[in-house]
Amino acid sequence: MSTYEFGSFRLDVERLLLLHRSEPVPLGPKVVETLLALIEHPGEVLPKNQLIDRIWPEGYVEEANLAQNIYVLRKTLRSLASLDAIETVPRRGYRFSAGVRYVERPAAVPPAASRRRWIGASVAAAFALVAVVFVSLGAAHRSNVAGLSAEGARTYEIGRYYWNLRTRIGVERSLVYFEQIIRTDPRDARGYAALADANAIMGDYRYGSAPPRVYFSRARSYAQLALTLDPNSSEAHAALGLIDMDGKNLNDAIGELQRAIALDPANGPAHEWYGVALIRQSNLRAAFAQLQVAGELDPLSVSTSAWLGNAAYLDRHFNEAIAYSRQALDLSPQRTDVLPTIGEAYEAEGNFSRAIDAYNQYAASCSYCRAEASALLAHAYANQHRVQEARTQLAYAMMHERDVIPTDLAAAAAAVGDRTIALELLRRMRGQMELLSVQNDPRFDMLRGDAGFRQLTQAG
Repeated sequence: MSTYEFGSFRLDVERLLLLHRSEPVPLGPKVVETLLALIEHPGEVLPKNQLIDRIWPEGYVEEANLAQNIYVLRKTLRSLASLDAIETVPRRGYRFSAGVRYVERPAAVPPAASRRRWIGASVAAAFALVAVVFVSLGAAHRSNVAGLSAEGARTYEIGRYYWNLRTRIGVERSLVYFEQIIRTDPRDARGYAALADANAIMGDYRYGSAPPRVYFSRARSYAQLALTLDPNSSEAHAALGLIDMDGKNLNDAIGELQRAIALDPANGPAHEWYGVALIRQSNLRAAFAQLQVAGELDPLSVSTSAWLGNAAYLDRHFNEAIAYSRQALDLSPQRTDVLPTIGEAYEAEGNFSRAIDAYNQYAASCSYCRAEASALLAHAYANQHRVQEARTQLAYAMMHERDVIPTDLAAAAAAVGDRTIALELLRRMRGQMELLSVQNDPRFDMLRGDAGFRQLTQAG
């Protein structure tokens, strides 16, 4: 077995597994491989293009993906051991500056045919990494398992794993597991709080056959049951916060989420939803800070990565927006809802061809995405001065207005020169929290000098 040791860390080369004081550190394989590439050449400056070719030989990726990996590694090394070991050398690349020791130990079993490619890793290595992923996905709730029966604790962890995927199948499966906890541990608040979370997500994501209000009503009932059993249930207060946020009761939502965080500062979803609420208040700096805390608590949370991408875009950090959104897509290829953020960030950078590619991918991803993608494409085409194509796409989006986010329709209308229509679309949103995001959205820069636009957004 080959390992590299530095400080209190050990990197297992065969398994692509980083350990800190013999405990696995929950990092994805591409992040660990970035670290491996650096520590194989301690003290040397590795150019960015060399690292990208090494870590992503399967095809082209953005430099922002490498920057995101470096960011995660720095944050991990600092948080676990106060170690600043990765230096940025301007206009050149990165250098690993800590002392490294290479150790070759006799292997108990023959090494896998390929030592560094995840696809060619041994079954044992894959199993170990899945275990790390599972631990990470449940990390924000780890302390909440104590006190459940052995069967209830295991069921809870499996349910949280599926719930954290945020896919329709995943959330529906989590409902089944959380219902089992009610049977094994009927007097424990955690099963009811988990059911509140799952039903809230069913409503928030518009999953299931029932209207969202049905799922939100169920979620509130379960949260209240949980609070009857345990008035200090952080998860129940967080679920109520999400329900209030969807019900447009932003002040109540913030109060519940702050209460949830005070009760359990390690409640990752509470930090995430609090970050979302702050985005809707246009408090982007505080929102990004809360989302970063959520990401640190649960680095493999798909939804947190997606929201970090959204917050970075609104705060005009476009490279970060692309990196976070691609990270969400890497973690869960079903999360195609991040493609619009990727496209909007590329547009803001002036890279319209990549933006259009992202929008076309989104259009093909689901039956109801076509109309939304048309509004996005209309904006991109208009900025490329492809006026006829822009108007054709906008006309299709207007014909299917019910399937399109109003702000995207308004942005497209403004881009093709129909400012009156754009302002009317925004006027219909008066009082809706979503209108607040327009204050920061780069697509509306062209309207910021319009008195009607200022009045609408300030009153929103």
